[in-house]
Amino acid sequence: RRLKADIGFYEAKIAEESSLTHPDEAMVSEWTNLVLNSTKSRDSLISILEEKYPDYYLIKYNSNVIKPDDIPHIAGGKTTYLNYVVSDTLLFIFLKNRKYLKLVTIPVDSSFFKCVTEFRELVSNPGNDAKSDLKRFSKAGGILYSSLIEPVEKYFISDKLLISPDNILSYLPFEAIPSGSSPSAAKQFNQISYLLKDYRISYTYSATFLAELISKDVATRNKVVAFAPIYTGVINVDSLLGIRQGGVSFLYDLPFARSEAEYVTGITNGKLYINDGATESVFKSVAGNYNIIHLAMHTVLNDQYPMYSKMLFYQHSDSADDGNLNTWEVYGLPLKARMVILSSCNTGNGKLHSGEGILSLARGFVYSGSESVVMSLWEIEDRAGTEIIKDFYKQLKRGLPKSEALRKARLNYLKNTDMFRSHPYFWSSLVIYGNNSPLYSGRGLSAAYFCLALLILASAIITYRKSR
Repeated sequence: RRLKADIGFYEAKIAEESSLTHPDEAMVSEWTNLVLNSTKSRDSLISILEEKYPDYYLIKYNSNVIKPDDIPHIAGGKTTYLNYVVSDTLLFIFLKNRKYLKLVTIPVDSSFFKCVTEFRELVSNPGNDAKSDLKRFSKAGGILYSSLIEPVEKYFISDKLLISPDNILSYLPFEAIPSGSSPSAAKQFNQISYLLKDYRISYTYSATFLAELISKDVATRNKVVAFAPIYTGVINVDSLLGIRQGGVSFLYDLPFARSEAEYVTGITNGKLYINDGATESVFKSVAGNYNIIHLAMHTVLNDQYPMYSKMLFYQHSDSADDGNLNTWEVYGLPLKARMVILSSCNTGNGKLHSGEGILSLARGFVYSGSESVVMSLWEIEDRAGTEIIKDFYKQLKRGLPKSEALRKARLNYLKNTDMFRSHPYFWSSLVIYGNNSPLYSGRGLSAAYFCLALLILASAIITYRKSR
């Protein structure tokens, strides 16, 4: 873990320095040598493990992938697994469930990638011209449906989908894609029939990665911790990442996120670190003690240099830590979490590269010991995100799988919201990576109702006897 953390640290330093207009080549060369030396040490250690501890080596470093026939056992017997792989000219869709094994190839060109970018822009940034946006959204969504879903939809065996996206597809909330390949006749966003209404969707980095998660020995109880810092000043994202590409974007305080964290710890009897108490150093020291970790804070995704993505804790001086937890640091955290939630993410300079900013951060938490990661694909509107997160936890407490809990929270939100806030920007940001199984059995609530019924019955019997 230390060697991997060292490698990640120096790679991040190289990326940071290389992004400058006039990088210090001598320092870059020195850091490159340190990366090489740490890599050699790591490889040497792995060789020793392979020789002296072969069983541990097979568990930790075996690079074999699972067989297709094993996927239904891992994903679930009623789940359809979809793995998308994108090249410059072809889109490959690998489908596996208990009935079908299919590989479908779809020709694509620059117009497909333009459509993905446009759809992502429309769902993550509602414009001022609702009528024009709706028309563009329907057209782009129809193309995505006809490319990503329609070619394989006849092979689905239920409403459960497990999706492994690739490249810039990692930026898409598939739930927000309209059902049907033709432009929608809807006149408002709340009249569109989305995939959300038809399918329960979760995501994974790969089926093999998911297999490793499911085989892990996890805790049976849920100790919850939440961090919700206060931001006393405006945060310049470009300055934070050391980039000078595209327009300057800013981050502001998240008052509703603190309300969200208070609610989460209240409903789960968890521990809350709020305002200036939500520091990076405290997180590093206590995170390994909890099973559910809720981070109600800004997270800045750096897609160009993914190990340099950051979670922004309280920003003032924090001993040796600067308040910014980098992805490379996440890999060194000894976690035992069943779920980590990142409820507000910003995609760096806004440019879509390979999707590695999202995937590397999710992979970092999973590598460190978390079964699943729930994260937002863009900087969500504070109030709407809080409403959905609160309902998400309510549904989890009832014993629902994570994807079903999130789906119900979204549908409840759409049922009760106004026309403007029914835009996908407000409700489709969150995605679930990793293990989709329930966090709570739901038996506690049933037992409470049963006990209450017994008390009422006993009271009625006593009252009846006294009246006799």
